[in-house]
Amino acid sequence: MNINQRYALQTKFMEILRQLSRPYSYWSTPNQVIYEHQNLRLRRFPNQDLNAKRPVLILPPQAGHHANIADYSDEQSLVRVFHRYGFDVYVTEWLSAQRQHKHLGIDDHIRLTDEAIEEIRRRTGLYKIHLVGECQGGWQAAVYTSLFPEKIASLVVAAAPIDLEAVSSPMNEYARMPMSFFRYMAAAGGGIMKGRYILTGFKNMQPEEHYINKYKRLWNLLEEDDQEGLDRFIRFENWYEYTQDLPGRFYLEIVHDIFKNNGLTKPGYLKLDGKSVDLSKIDCPLVIMAGKKDHITPPEQAFALKHLVKTPAHDIIEILTEGGHIGTLMGNEALKTNWTQVNEMLQMVI
Repeated sequence: MNINQRYALQTKFMEILRQLSRPYSYWSTPNQVIYEHQNLRLRRFPNQDLNAKRPVLILPPQAGHHANIADYSDEQSLVRVFHRYGFDVYVTEWLSAQRQHKHLGIDDHIRLTDEAIEEIRRRTGLYKIHLVGECQGGWQAAVYTSLFPEKIASLVVAAAPIDLEAVSSPMNEYARMPMSFFRYMAAAGGGIMKGRYILTGFKNMQPEEHYINKYKRLWNLLEEDDQEGLDRFIRFENWYEYTQDLPGRFYLEIVHDIFKNNGLTKPGYLKLDGKSVDLSKIDCPLVIMAGKKDHITPPEQAFALKHLVKTPAHDIIEILTEGGHIGTLMGNEALKTNWTQVNEMLQMVI
């Protein structure tokens, strides 16, 4: 490689990094906002081949990233997998928290989830829906189903931390820091937990990957003139670097009640609007999905849900993907195989 070629590669390298310093949100599949309240938007993704019995509501994670993990690209879209099986699909888009949202807690997010489900029921005239929760949205879906079992036909929980004591993980280690540290972080944002702080925490769990290896991959892709690989790299980094803020109270309750005190495993520990959370109230068909390589939510933490619910064993499906955390939620292989299995199961639910 001569000096001019190297200079051109360096210029392109810096152009891509500048582009990624201004990440943006997007949706890959046509949709419309049908309900909005506080930090919630409910989006409907119309299906031209609608033939399934019941609608599907996807609860993406609220972990500092955008909800379009459920509709990441034309080729990697959980929304489109459900479309192929004839489902009417809805997604909760949790907006970046503003100052007026800083006092919203877990109870408010369950209330807003209920508002979204009531809107779907009103529009469709159907009493029960399929509820699909990803990561944080997974334990949220489980909590909701335990409180309103009469509204849920089936529950799908993917890569969701349920029993934090089932096995240790970097998230457990992080949560062992004193609550004063987490309160300071929220206070530094004026009562808002900044998404960029959360992102930095995730990166620091795999520092070599995020601070060294990804830049090596980018340089190699440029040297190989691999435009398809560059497009994939840019799309993922745009999604990963786009951050959203969380209500401070919500974040602190998650740290204290879910991660520090393993509250989901203790019936009655969580009380939301005067109602006790007890996962044994869940008795609908259940799918639990986890990733073999997931360092955020190890499979043991996710699969523990089967021991906490009342759903009969023959109505519980466990799926272990070959991927990690993000791969389980939107990886090509998981979407083609594992999420296809989920759809086939939901089609059989009355």
